[in-house]
Amino acid sequence: MRQVIHLMPYDGIGGVEQAAATAEGARRGDLVLARMFVFERVRDRSGRWATFDPRILWAAAGRLTRAAPDLVILSLWRSILVGGLARLRGCRAPMVLFLHNVRDAHAVDRIVTRVAARRVAAVWADSAASLQQRLPRPPSVPTRVISYQLCRAELTCDVDSNPEPRLIFWGRLAAQKDPLRMLAIFAELHALRPDAKLTVIGPDGGEEAALRIEIARRGLEHAVTLTGPLPREQIATTAAYASFYLQTSRYEGMALSVMEAMQMGLVPVVTPVGEIVRYSVDGQSAIWIPVDGDARTTVARIAALLDEPDAWRSMRSAALVALGDRPLYAQDVMAAADEVLAGSNRVRVLKG
Repeated sequence: MRQVIHLMPYDGIGGVEQAAATAEGARRGDLVLARMFVFERVRDRSGRWATFDPRILWAAAGRLTRAAPDLVILSLWRSILVGGLARLRGCRAPMVLFLHNVRDAHAVDRIVTRVAARRVAAVWADSAASLQQRLPRPPSVPTRVISYQLCRAELTCDVDSNPEPRLIFWGRLAAQKDPLRMLAIFAELHALRPDAKLTVIGPDGGEEAALRIEIARRGLEHAVTLTGPLPREQIATTAAYASFYLQTSRYEGMALSVMEAMQMGLVPVVTPVGEIVRYSVDGQSAIWIPVDGDARTTVARIAALLDEPDAWRSMRSAALVALGDRPLYAQDVMAAADEVLAGSNRVRVLKG
């Protein structure tokens, strides 16, 4: 049995971790996939300070080397550092760099990502946008966009239901998601429809305090609920009572939560960034928020759908089928891993 290890910093609730969790134990022939984490679960923002301890990175490199994998997948910059240290500790497995966003987190991320792109066996990405924007100069190694479809469409509400002014968001409350703009759009809708409700699901990524202050300033405590992080099953249950998914990201890669929302039968109201522009169509399967536009334009379009249930149902139906028949994430990762290993074996034969 050959082992593929997907190395990540910690077991969080982001798109990287959610996707990897669905592939845990996946098999393809004699290949099996396992996850490994550099750190124990980091539960809050303050806990991330421990992730800067170089001793932990060195110890993780030792664990990875002792596991003797046949292939290592490196996600996010700390894992790249551990992969490099594992080389020093004797790990000889081919490694893959996996990109999950269109932007570098910071200067260190930028440096280690570009160095790794020249030294790995292959580069994968969650989207064409991530691959093109993170590495504008194509690497010399093979590249591949991995399907981020985690499951088939699963309508969570009554197929004949009428739209309600209920909106939902799930994801990290970080600057990338621009939750204050999300609230501004909702506030405009609430002024028009006082029965409107917004549920915000996810951990603090640095913006929760500012969001709570703004909710109080606008007097929306009764209309906006912040739940904190929830398991995927509970997110689906909560989403069954919503009609729209609202996300105002400044930038994205694949935007997994948008894909999930579309498969649950929610009409996405989203900024057209990253891969979102490739799998959704404004006015057909989504409402695109103008990047620099007035919130009132977006609110008017939401209100129009609330007044025209057939139009909302038509958009929901288009969203449900928008992703097409892509391979599931676990299947695509294992096929890509098999391909990398076959290529590495050919190289060894040529050298030998």
